[in-house]
Amino acid sequence: MRFMFVLALALFACRDAPTPSPAAQMPDRPDQLIGGTIVPQSHEFPAGRAADIRRIFNEHAMSYPIAVMSEKGVQTQFVNPAPVFIGDRRFVVGLPPAMHVALDKLIGELGKSQSPAAATYELTFWLVEAAVAPETQIAPDLGEVAPMLGKLTALGKRRFKSLDRIAGRSLDGARTKLVGHMMQAEHTLQAGPDGIELELTLQTPGAWGDKGQSGYVETTVRLPIDQPIVIGDAASTGTSDGAANLLLYVVRARRVD
Repeated sequence: MRFMFVLALALFACRDAPTPSPAAQMPDRPDQLIGGTIVPQSHEFPAGRAADIRRIFNEHAMSYPIAVMSEKGVQTQFVNPAPVFIGDRRFVVGLPPAMHVALDKLIGELGKSQSPAAATYELTFWLVEAAVAPETQIAPDLGEVAPMLGKLTALGKRRFKSLDRIAGRSLDGARTKLVGHMMQAEHTLQAGPDGIELELTLQTPGAWGDKGQSGYVETTVRLPIDQPIVIGDAASTGTSDGAANLLLYVVRARRVD
């Protein structure tokens, strides 16, 4: 009887023992949390440092781990957050709280060094029709890029005609959008010692009007200064006057300050 009494008392004690709270069970490491605690926050940075901020995120210096549930169990993955710029000196990004503190400290270090003047570049884009022809012909309005087009001998003999030309100035690290008659360009440039790196999206919605033909290019390319290059092409069933052709996307970068 005494044994039964002790066993009953033990079962009663176990039944009434307090259950650990979820907070007490929560692991300390953020990579053991499903999704972690991610908080969006805005950060201000010194003028002229937008390119530096972009490089910090492009090189994944602010990546953080999260745990993801799958059929194989809990797995750790790394998130590479992307900043959203909301002005010339402010951006918003989602990070764990401790990383926001580290980011502010890093930005503060940038502010202690001399801020370089943001360079200004002129970007020019051409939409060029390259139709098969008996002899190579380059329209007069393509004179700026005629030497480069004349070297495209691998395409065979072509008649080069300008369909659209757009140009605009952009600061180093800034995102710029240009809209022309047939072409739209949205790009971000970052200057380097041997040229610029261009993150670019080019669209030609319905380049031949009611034919409904369109083109799309999304790329990251390194451009030499003041040297036009072809960054993409698109085949078509017909040109503006019905001949078989290619569309060429040409870009040139010039520093203007």
